[in-house]
Amino acid sequence: MHNGKKLWSIFGPLIVACLLVVLLFSLPISKKHSAAIEHKAAVSLSPVVFKNQSIKQQALSDKHTHYVPFFGSSELRRMDRFHPSVMAARYHNYTPFLFGSRGTQSLPQFFNINSMETQMRNNKAVYIISPQWFTKQGVQPPAFKYYNGELANLNWLQHANPKSPYDRYVASRLIAMLGKDGTVSAYAHKIAEGESLSSFDMGIIHFRLNMLVHEDAIFSGFQLNNNYGKHILPNVKRLPKHYNYNVLYNDAINEAARKTDNNRFGIRNGFYTQRVKNNLAKTKGSQRHFDYTKSPEYGDLEVVLNQFKNTNSNVLFVIPPVNAKWEKYTGMDMDMYYKSVEKIKFQLRQQGFTHILDLSHDGNKPGFMEDTIHIGWAGWVKVDKAANDFISNKQPQPHYQINSKFLSPEWTNLDPTANNLRNFQNQLK
Repeated sequence: MHNGKKLWSIFGPLIVACLLVVLLFSLPISKKHSAAIEHKAAVSLSPVVFKNQSIKQQALSDKHTHYVPFFGSSELRRMDRFHPSVMAARYHNYTPFLFGSRGTQSLPQFFNINSMETQMRNNKAVYIISPQWFTKQGVQPPAFKYYNGELANLNWLQHANPKSPYDRYVASRLIAMLGKDGTVSAYAHKIAEGESLSSFDMGIIHFRLNMLVHEDAIFSGFQLNNNYGKHILPNVKRLPKHYNYNVLYNDAINEAARKTDNNRFGIRNGFYTQRVKNNLAKTKGSQRHFDYTKSPEYGDLEVVLNQFKNTNSNVLFVIPPVNAKWEKYTGMDMDMYYKSVEKIKFQLRQQGFTHILDLSHDGNKPGFMEDTIHIGWAGWVKVDKAANDFISNKQPQPHYQINSKFLSPEWTNLDPTANNLRNFQNQLK
């Protein structure tokens, strides 16, 4: 008895504390983030915002603001004064909510979009889709894991339909990213095999989701980058008071000329000095074997399109260019690059996604690119104009015709010659 009391005195408080924590994260809780947190989160590009849900769901549901999701990858971090978030703060009646960093390709974006299903319904969005995503391997597992967490995975699993080819595809890709071990992979394996999750599985998912949602609501507002204070506000003050596209475009070209005057590639001076200059010898000809025409990324893009169809989202797709001078130096096959762009546009248009801003041929224009692959300055001015025209004006109701053949290896590995695209188009009828 004495030993029992002694053990309780040692472990009892720990047990009670654990029970209280479980109780705390199991009870209903409502935490409203402040407007300042929403504003900060919209440009923070934080993986916490990307992989969780409370802040972005609240912001996109906020009736007092007009947040519009902008999906993309590392180009969104290039926050000069012509960046869409800066331009919107100065001139427009909406605020971009940015979702993107290096590695946020279509598959992590799918889970991100899926976690905002209610907020996306019947609303507009901008989706920047880079041909450089479409490598032989597609998104890499470490990048996927960094931007995609258990909350997003379980949120998708609780509604996954084993009869849907799209959900079976997502399940197989989830296993490929996470490996075969672990609870999430075990559940995904059932979906991939066409098997429904049991009531016990669903009970575990709901219990775990409840705890993760609580954790997200309590802690996510403390882990935001202050891009709003560092990059957005200071640059807003540097823009002209009134919007004039031609003035802004020429101003952007002039600023780019001043900031890229130490190299022949039109790359921002600091980036060139720190990242390029000392590697010139080994990068010459280094991209001559790149191929973006065959990739699992085409299948990952397809599940994003299906998700947009499910929420009836009206989407502007932006295809950015690459730096033409740099690609010539590194030997990239630009015919291959343009073929990959045509394949992406074919996949979009065949299924009713007709709002496309194709900038793929603008990579040789003055001031259009900030570095080797990322848009900036004059490029941002053009993107902002197209985005504002799309968002601020009424658009026709979309009519999507989703076709699961775009998930097939036949499509993802198709060489997009004109003849091959015609033959594939005939199969869709």
